[in-house]
Amino acid sequence: MEVHWVYSSCDVSPGAGLGACLSESCSDPLLRVEAQTFLVVNDPDALDFTQFDYAGPPSDGGFHQLLALPTGTGTPVVFRGSTTGPSYTQAICSPLQVTWSVRPQCGRVDVSSLHRWAENGNIFDETEAHGVRQRVTAPELLAPTQ
Repeated sequence: MEVHWVYSSCDVSPGAGLGACLSESCSDPLLRVEAQTFLVVNDPDALDFTQFDYAGPPSDGGFHQLLALPTGTGTPVVFRGSTTGPSYTQAICSPLQVTWSVRPQCGRVDVSSLHRWAENGNIFDETEAHGVRQRVTAPELLAPTQ
């Protein structure tokens, strides 16, 4: 499974979907996504997903944050892109630009920690996997990689 933690420059509260990162007064936000791919395992010694949960409303009036990001899965590859919803293709681009930070190695996460996270009332209303856009393969749309 791949998890995306989305940060927005808009003054918004966490909620369901990317729309929670927008508001009427902030329709063109700066967005950053921290991404991690996980292998879900039945192993209590694997990562505990609740350690990456939402930390709650900020007490200092700052931005909403999560408790922590995964470590030990490599230095994130950072690049500019866009959102990844299934309604976008090589011909139809997302209007929202995103700075992506993608960890290059898969992390192992304990399935029971996912269950605990969901039972604790996840503020993002995540109940199922989301669709993604088709892979972009047109050379003129791809940046060189290193």
